[in-house]
Amino acid sequence: MSDEKDWTWVLERPCSECGAAVQTLSREELAPRIRSTAAAWRDMLGRGALVTQPPHGASRTWTILEYGAHVRDVFDLFEDRIRTMLKKRKPPTFKDWNQDDAAKGYADEDPNKVAYVLASNAGKIADILDRVKGDEWAKEGKRSDGAEFTVESIARYLIHDVEHHLWDAHQILDGD
Repeated sequence: MSDEKDWTWVLERPCSECGAAVQTLSREELAPRIRSTAAAWRDMLGRGALVTQPPHGASRTWTILEYGAHVRDVFDLFEDRIRTMLKKRKPPTFKDWNQDDAAKGYADEDPNKVAYVLASNAGKIADILDRVKGDEWAKEGKRSDGAEFTVESIARYLIHDVEHHLWDAHQILDGD
């Protein structure tokens, strides 16, 4: 998903596909939720040959490995965005990120390395969120498409993204 696709509605209502209701999470639940989702991804990526097989049906375009590599990179991207929001006085505007460009080569990666780095990246974000206090939750940033976020809302948005892709991976295992 490029930053051009608008999934910000997940901040207001549950996702009709994966069921994530990130708008209901308390601030204290954000970091633990990221850690538990990363653990679920590590389990998913440890499923051997299933991870690299093409998905069932025409509705899926990525393998489980490719989704996992994407999630690894999403955690890295959002760590940078959250750190920048916390450091800057003036709300930063983030450059567009195109997932399809970033995905080139995902299929050739080692699932164990992807799982390790994914967990490490998730831990970095969770650690940052554990340290956010008071007014820092309201610090702002903006995507290049104009979508505005606070530290709190971007963390919720992130959780939906990585959980939704975990749901995508389960759909592949279940044959859609």
